[in-house]
Amino acid sequence: MPKVSILIPVKNAAPYLHACLQSIVEQDLTDWECLLLNDGSEDDSAEIMGQFVAQDGRFKEITATGKGLIDANRALLAAAAGELCTRMDADDIMPKNRLHNMTKTLMNAAPRTLVTGRVQFFPEENCGAGTQFYEAWLNARCDQNDHWQHIWRECVIPSPCWMMRTAELRQAGCFDNAVYPEDYDMAFRLYSQGFKVVSAPDICHLWRQHPQRYSRNSGHYSAEAFMQLKWNYWKEMFLQTEMPVIILGTLDKGKLLKKMVEADGTEVVWLAHKAHIAGNVIDNNAVVYYRDYAFSEGDAVVSTLSSIDDHAEVYNHLATAGVRFFCFC
Repeated sequence: MPKVSILIPVKNAAPYLHACLQSIVEQDLTDWECLLLNDGSEDDSAEIMGQFVAQDGRFKEITATGKGLIDANRALLAAAAGELCTRMDADDIMPKNRLHNMTKTLMNAAPRTLVTGRVQFFPEENCGAGTQFYEAWLNARCDQNDHWQHIWRECVIPSPCWMMRTAELRQAGCFDNAVYPEDYDMAFRLYSQGFKVVSAPDICHLWRQHPQRYSRNSGHYSAEAFMQLKWNYWKEMFLQTEMPVIILGTLDKGKLLKKMVEADGTEVVWLAHKAHIAGNVIDNNAVVYYRDYAFSEGDAVVSTLSSIDDHAEVYNHLATAGVRFFCFC
């Protein structure tokens, strides 16, 4: 097995950091280095990191000239000496066989492959309905190995649960751009460059939910940030000259996307999935019922309809009309 570099940015993770690092010590695969970067912690994280660095030479502390998660990831990746590279969050836990399973899967895969795996959120009392839905959805992607088919809906690669060849990770330019959410940007970057995704067996990551988690408290992970990232990649990959963007859905996410599209000077056609909304004028746009719209060859529909509700009838109609559609939520 080749050596694995584990990249861990640390910021105010003291209540959980010892358990995280101990789970790495207990891995079945032992040829690894764990690179730790303290991103301005104001708690006891530095002391806990120092204990592990002093006790086990495989733990190494890295410094960064910048500030924030992207700068931390850049510095960690630049320092990685392993042939393979993986990410970990400082408040999570690795199942004992994670490194072995992901490494074996990656070494059996073709070049330009990312390996991910199933996740489990914990503790149960902190996992609401939305978290449970996301866990089931992510794990279904692993079971069906259809990650790229769903990339426009949500980030299909868990930020602390992937492994790649280090040289390919660098060549792909991951973390080069100061674009948040950085994990979703990485997924789109690899998708647009033709990388494949393969899933390792078993649960590969225990994902801790708590109120102080960075992704819950930073504007970098707002609904606006996710929608802007999707729109930026979609227009780069699919938008054609003088082509209107057909948006399906008139609720908050539909309004948000419409505003971004119009800000770029692109015409919008706005469709509703319910007949009684047709004819209304919302934000200066007349809304058309999707069954009444005359689609043309080459049309593409961007749907902002909820992924939790069943919209099979709507999407079957679009498919029958020969329309490409992209689900943005």
